[in-house]
Formats: sequence, C-alpha cells, structure tokens
Amino acid sequence: MTGAETTIVLDDASTSAIRLMLSKLEEHDVAAVFEMVGGTGPIGDLAAGR
Repeated sequence: MTGAETTIVLDDASTSAIRLMLSKLEEHDVAAVFEMVGGTGPIGDLAAGR
C-alpha cells in the first residue's frame, strides 16, 4: 500500500502494458486487482475503467 502523500505516475508504455494485461483477464479477476490496490492509484483507475 502507498501512503496518502505518495503519487504514482505511469509512463505511456507501462499504462499500455497494464491496460493490455487487464484486457486479458475475466471480470472477476479485474475486480480482484481493483480490490488489491484498494481502488486507488493508476492501476485502480485502469481496472475501474475496464
């Protein structure tokens, strides 16, 4: 987990890679990723947008 004062920014290549990986997962697996990151940060945002 990251602290409230921490900001994580993904570069374009990382964002594309994570988006591709999430697209290969079933909905329940994407939900598990979302829950794992606490629904926050760039990965949470990408999972929520899937």
